[in-house]
Amino acid sequence: MALAVFLAVLWLALLGSRPLFNPDEGRYAEIPREMLSGGDWVIPHLNGVAYVEKPPLQYWATAISLSVFGQSEFAARLYTALCALGTLAVVWFTGRVLWGLAAAWQATAVLAGSLLFIVLGQLLTLDMSLTLYTTLSLCAFLLAQAAGRRVQPAAAGRGGGAAAGSDVAARRWMWVAWAAAALGVLTKGLVAAAIPAAVLVVYTVLARDVSPWRRLELTRGLPLFLLIAVPWYALAASRLPNFLEFFFVHEHLARYLTPSADREEVWWFFVAVFLLGSVPWTVSAVRVVALGWRPGVLRGEFDHRRFLWVWVVFVVGFFSLSDSKLIPYILPAMPALALLIGASPVGALRREALLTAAITVVVAILMLAAVRYAPRMLDASERNRYFLMLGKPLTEVAAVLAIAGALVLVQRRREPTRAVVFIGVAWCLAGLLLMRAAGVVAPIYSGIVLARALGTVPHDEAIYSVATYDQTLPFYSQRTVRLVAYRGELDFGLRHDPAAELVNVSDFVGEWQNVAAGFAVMEISMFNELKGRDVPMREVARDVHRVVVARR
Repeated sequence: MALAVFLAVLWLALLGSRPLFNPDEGRYAEIPREMLSGGDWVIPHLNGVAYVEKPPLQYWATAISLSVFGQSEFAARLYTALCALGTLAVVWFTGRVLWGLAAAWQATAVLAGSLLFIVLGQLLTLDMSLTLYTTLSLCAFLLAQAAGRRVQPAAAGRGGGAAAGSDVAARRWMWVAWAAAALGVLTKGLVAAAIPAAVLVVYTVLARDVSPWRRLELTRGLPLFLLIAVPWYALAASRLPNFLEFFFVHEHLARYLTPSADREEVWWFFVAVFLLGSVPWTVSAVRVVALGWRPGVLRGEFDHRRFLWVWVVFVVGFFSLSDSKLIPYILPAMPALALLIGASPVGALRREALLTAAITVVVAILMLAAVRYAPRMLDASERNRYFLMLGKPLTEVAAVLAIAGALVLVQRRREPTRAVVFIGVAWCLAGLLLMRAAGVVAPIYSGIVLARALGTVPHDEAIYSVATYDQTLPFYSQRTVRLVAYRGELDFGLRHDPAAELVNVSDFVGEWQNVAAGFAVMEISMFNELKGRDVPMREVARDVHRVVVARR
């Protein structure tokens, strides 16, 4: 427990140790900042125009955090980090109820030490908050089945009070499942409801078990779901023309069925993400996925492990079929995977803990080799100069992993819980140290250097963003920019507010010639092109990609 508290404190303490990165962190920090600045809490805005690609629940939570703790990286990432810790708590509680204390700590250690979970638990995206709500919905459903299973018809005559209590507990857990699914829909859309519904259907067909349907609490659960999820959608549709068509057709169906989002990858992309994201537990992950389809209970009884297996396989398979693929999409599969591994037989877990410890030592050795030989292999570009500065932090991470793996191998005869927890803590600590070190490469992935160079710009002076859009710059400069020849994901909002942009670079040059003072941000290639055209501008600052120029 002391280790869990220590890691939770460290998890939160490191949130402000590095700048916000492009694109997601800048976007999901700026939208709440604009909520606080402009006061519109119904229609989210990004760079001053409507941005309704996602629902607003996380924006609301982050805006509250910014108002309480100030507009900082810590405040911007706090909600995501709390969602990660909340997911760990849900996994621990579920494992404790279903399989006992050892399984609870094993599952929690597996999840906390998984590479994908650590990274996304420290980054500002919507995927971790979605994972919290889908995991809560999943686990509440599992707990409802466990409580309902204790209600036996004969028990009503012998001990009706206990049976009634179990029945009430089952109903309440189902209400939690419905509410959590609704909160997920308010976080990232219909996928939060589609995953649980589809998994239930697939499980029913595979296991030939219809008993969960009798405990769904549809008469109360569905109205509760609608009461939470629907009002914002109805209000947004009443205020914003074409909202429903854009949100449900363009952002859901088109993104899933077509390459419209320009996120195409090979069909096996998420298989690779799953294997790498479950490091260091990849061997255990392969085992539970390969064998988890087998029935573990008598026909007619609910099989918790099999349901978890269906959840993991469905999430990976569902997103693999999509034409839009991003690494964080399969994060909702990881808590279920951790529960499956945590509930594994003692013998299998003992063998795999030793193998994982050996893998941990090998990873540490490879890190040290990379630190030693990378300077000889990488060219001396400005970009690589920042990556070479990661040598010292990587050495620290390698030391943590090497010591942890060696200690588990030395004490190999002990029961597996301690080994699993020790490895999980070591990987979690190593991951947090690595995320802290990511601040070294901030000039490559963040606009903070440019924002500092801009300083405080009077509101009567425009900041133009020419043929590019740095997602972090508006947050750090505390104001929106004037878009030039850029639409991207802001296309929907710009169609509703055409005055918020200059359509092409020629329009910018004409306006720039006539302003007395102003600033512009552009890629280095654009800067060189405009300089060749004798456009009047004075370079203020530059980073690896962009240049800031002034008109005064």
